[in-house]
Amino acid sequence: MGLRVARLRRLVLERLMRYYRFLSEGRGRRPAPTVTSAEIADALDIDPTQVRKDLGAIGLLGMGRVGFDACEICRAIRIVLGFDQPYHAVLVGAGHLGTALMAYARFSQYGLNVSAAFDTDRRKIGHLVAGRRVRSTRTLASYITRHDIRLAILTTPVEAAQKVTDRLVAAGIEAIWNFTPTRLTVPPNVFVRNEHISLGLSELAYHLTHLDVTRR
Repeated sequence: MGLRVARLRRLVLERLMRYYRFLSEGRGRRPAPTVTSAEIADALDIDPTQVRKDLGAIGLLGMGRVGFDACEICRAIRIVLGFDQPYHAVLVGAGHLGTALMAYARFSQYGLNVSAAFDTDRRKIGHLVAGRRVRSTRTLASYITRHDIRLAILTTPVEAAQKVTDRLVAAGIEAIWNFTPTRLTVPPNVFVRNEHISLGLSELAYHLTHLDVTRR
């Protein structure tokens, strides 16, 4: 296929992710072996022509009136997005959110294995979370180096986020999935994906507030 993620625009990546979720999660227990661009477009409210362009961009061609092989679409998207190559991550902050993320079973569908959780709370250290024992953050750097970890999931309190980030970067982490409501300072070679729950809540509240206004 030869098409790398870096060459794809962000919107294309987002649409490919939606196609993958629809085909791998949202079509029932016994999905049909084939799917048409019109079926994908109708389910996701996307123009069918755009669907065909996106699939064509990753080397997929439909089979006339039959459509596309659903498994082949998933396989191609997994390769393009890197889901076909399992990668390991550490999670720092074994609180309620961290525990929920550790227990999320479908990460494996995206190649992700959260191999260890770390915390500073002595009451949590040594206890099992989703089958993994919580470790002390004192061992964080050595664990990352020993297991060649490149991704970290950050769910610490805000006041600890930057300090932990500095330690992660120093240990060799190249990407951080940030669930803390704060902006992290990292070198240019480290990628940060922010998941601000409060921002999502504010968008929902704004929508509901203005929806009430329009109904008056």
